[in-house]
Amino acid sequence: MIRMRQMLLSLLLCAPVVLASPKQELSTRLDKLNSFTAVFKQMVTSPEGEVISESEGTLAMKRPNLFHWKTIIPDENLLVFDGETLWYYSPVIEQVTAMRLDDMISKTPFSLLIRNDSRNWQNYNVSHEGDKFVLSPNKASNMVTLIITVLPNGCIMKFSIVEQDGQISRFAMSNIKNVSPKASLFRFTVPNGVELDDQR
Repeated sequence: MIRMRQMLLSLLLCAPVVLASPKQELSTRLDKLNSFTAVFKQMVTSPEGEVISESEGTLAMKRPNLFHWKTIIPDENLLVFDGETLWYYSPVIEQVTAMRLDDMISKTPFSLLIRNDSRNWQNYNVSHEGDKFVLSPNKASNMVTLIITVLPNGCIMKFSIVEQDGQISRFAMSNIKNVSPKASLFRFTVPNGVELDDQR
């Protein structure tokens, strides 16, 4: 959950250098990689640092607003943004949850990576050191903090989601490919016999 602005940086002899803000720098980097596929590993830790769970899976993204996230280990589940709706399918409990994409944008900075629309950055402060960027709510809210490592070429190497209670979900990427994913990955049909929790 972003966008598309291409920033032209020109170097003029003897001209003053204007440094981009962290927010501008992150947005510029994200614009350089509009679609990709990758393998991820996730580790969730408690506020005390204890490992709560670990998982693995695959993801595919195409900006704006198309996202496919499939967890394979330990239990299969699927998260799909089709441009308008977020679909979350858990085969284990035979349930599908449907939510509006715009509702998700207001709750998590992770969706900003999918859309990269400057209008959606207003609720967040952005700081960075090298390739690591921190997106934090600029006022008291139930929003989470996102820590993300993005290379200058736009590749997202890893990110962490920090909950208000201190729980942290860490994601590491591998086998990153700058390709256009199949369109079928961003379509979802509710399986027969599965309960639909429609929150749209």
